[in-house]
Amino acid sequence: MNILKTSLLAALIALTALATPLLTPALPSARALEIAGQTVPDTAEVAGKQLVLNGAGKRVKIVFDVYVAALYTTAKTADAAAVINAPAPRRVELRMLRNVGASTMLESFTEAMEANIGKDGMAKYAAQIAALTKIFDEAKSASKGDVIEIDFIPAQGTQLTIRGKTCPAIAGDDFASAMLSIWLGKSPAQDSLKTKLLGGS
Repeated sequence: MNILKTSLLAALIALTALATPLLTPALPSARALEIAGQTVPDTAEVAGKQLVLNGAGKRVKIVFDVYVAALYTTAKTADAAAVINAPAPRRVELRMLRNVGASTMLESFTEAMEANIGKDGMAKYAAQIAALTKIFDEAKSASKGDVIEIDFIPAQGTQLTIRGKTCPAIAGDDFASAMLSIWLGKSPAQDSLKTKLLGGS
């Protein structure tokens, strides 16, 4: 009798173990971040290095939504200076929410850069800014739905990819830092966006 009870108990335990995965509801899978209708990937690859989404937010000019910006780093951090000066690949990705002329986009970049590095700094990077100007002139515009990837690659420079077309790298790690100051400097283009890019709320 004890043998029969033991056998029945063992069978019941085995059936329960088999049924548990079927009865347990599946946990929802992780979803990419969504901002202003834009899906922001949680990872990116730059120069063969896997990066993670550090933070993302919306760039607003006056009352207009301009783009969704995402910052990718090798490890999450809330330290702006650490990102700006990191000897590792980084990416700022812009997902356009409206049509913006190339000259307007360039002007917004250079104004924010000058606010952080001053007129002397802008003069120092005249050649790099000329290269950046050429890239935007050739792009002609940044249209709603366009994706602009700005990769900062140590010892190679700053490389833009606009609408899937990769542009020649702009040399200088120091210029890469100046570019990153647009969003992460002491006088960023938008304080609330800086906070978001650094993982804040």
